[in-house]
Amino acid sequence: MEKNLQDQILKVLKASPSGLQMEELADKLGLTRHTVAKYLEVLRAEGKIHYHKVGRSKLWKDIITTTNIRLLNMDDLDDILQIEERIEKEQNLEKPERMEYLEETATYHLQHGEPLLNLGAEIDGKLVGFIFAEIRLWEFGRGEKTGWIKVLGIDPEYQGRGIGRKLGKTLLGHFKRKNIKKVRTLVDWYEGNLISYFKSLGFDILNMIPLEKELKE
Repeated sequence: MEKNLQDQILKVLKASPSGLQMEELADKLGLTRHTVAKYLEVLRAEGKIHYHKVGRSKLWKDIITTTNIRLLNMDDLDDILQIEERIEKEQNLEKPERMEYLEETATYHLQHGEPLLNLGAEIDGKLVGFIFAEIRLWEFGRGEKTGWIKVLGIDPEYQGRGIGRKLGKTLLGHFKRKNIKKVRTLVDWYEGNLISYFKSLGFDILNMIPLEKELKE
């Protein structure tokens, strides 16, 4: 039954390339809005559909393009910074120091990092997402090589298509081939979407406490 409803939703969206709002889908399928909303989120989590915001509404569309995951290089730096600018504008986080930090971090990883740990997501030749990671030695005196995910960014226009998940799974595969047993990252408590993203990749809360001290002038 569930599979049948998902197939019906996908069929209607494929026939409507300009997209449909949830209410329009419910009317076409003869279903309640609650039921349609439930299956839209399931299909979105599976990377089969995505949406664009139109005012307060969401315009749902079928995903018909293929995402290519590839290694990043210095020629991608401008595109990476432009993606981050769009992310910060979307989240009202526009701060010059954030962009400076990203440019410095991205440049270092592109020039000196392990190529397999610097990945980009491309659709129709356009860079739409990136992820940077590294391998650290003797992390907190634990005497083991540890993978760390440092930066992740997905163009707001392409979010909700499973691109971040594909980047993450590809990266974890590269870590595994390098015989890395554990991969870590840091996420703020209020970043619920990011926490959900990492949990979908199998991450869990670590029994460690991050400590910080602000050094005042």
